[in-house]
Amino acid sequence: MTKDQIFGIVRTVAAAIGGYLAGKGVIDGETANALAGAVATIAVAVWSIASKPKAA
Repeated sequence: MTKDQIFGIVRTVAAAIGGYLAGKGVIDGETANALAGAVATIAVAVWSIASKPKAA
């Protein structure tokens, strides 16, 4: 899988979970969008750190 595919999956899963929680009334739609964006941003940061080779 490429990086773009993985990030696409992360965004889709985060949006689905946010939509589910918004549908159940746990959070509102704006919060769901903000959380999906935050999850995607954190995933990018983690991927960036993990993909860099460690210095000897």
